[in-house]
Amino acid sequence: MQVKTNDYVELKSEILDGMRSYMEDLAQDGADAGYNVGDIDECERIIDRFLDAARAAAESGDRTAAHASVRRIVLALNALNARCGYNLIETDQREGLCELILSAAADAGAIAGEEDITETWREW
Repeated sequence: MQVKTNDYVELKSEILDGMRSYMEDLAQDGADAGYNVGDIDECERIIDRFLDAARAAAESGDRTAAHASVRRIVLALNALNARCGYNLIETDQREGLCELILSAAADAGAIAGEEDITETWREW
């Protein structure tokens, strides 16, 4: 089984674009979103590292590594979101991130079916 990172490019873009749009909308009204472009860029790097790890785990057939990659992304996103005053990951982003993570994890063999293993660690 192989995770195709390109399958997740559109979903990742939707997540990040939602963060940017919200931040820009608030800025136009003179408000602060609680995060900045650098935080969005960090979120993208976290997602990319996860997708690379999920792909490598799928290629090697290492379910333990795939499961560990889910834990790492959730904890990294928890820390980033906390640094942003818990403002970075809103409902739409949470749903998109869960879809991306769970789909990639399933493709990598870390989970089966509709199981949401992110709930164990997720604070967003």
